[in-house]
Amino acid sequence: MTGLIIILALALIAAYVNDSWRANERARGVARRACQQAGVQLLDGSVVRAAQRPARRDGHLAIERRYRFEFATDGASRHAGEVSLHGRRLRHVSLDWPEGRVVEGREAAGPSDR
Repeated sequence: MTGLIIILALALIAAYVNDSWRANERARGVARRACQQAGVQLLDGSVVRAAQRPARRDGHLAIERRYRFEFATDGASRHAGEVSLHGRRLRHVSLDWPEGRVVEGREAAGPSDR
């Protein structure tokens, strides 16, 4: 019985790590596309998970994750951006511009959102 519990625990850990890796890849792609569309440069080519929690949206229970990234408008100064995912479905992406305005957007649901 103990062996079965250990195998089940290892399977759950592996599933969580795989889901986290896929969500990180999704957030990185969303940040890259948002920066390309805005005509700015994604710095360091990466996103960092800022928060995560279980959440229910539209009747679906999944892990909601927020990622932060940095971008540059002129190549010298850094500005913050954020991607929010529910599972791997995009909730929103925002870019904090130097003038104080915030650009937010959402993508249409596609095959990679499921």
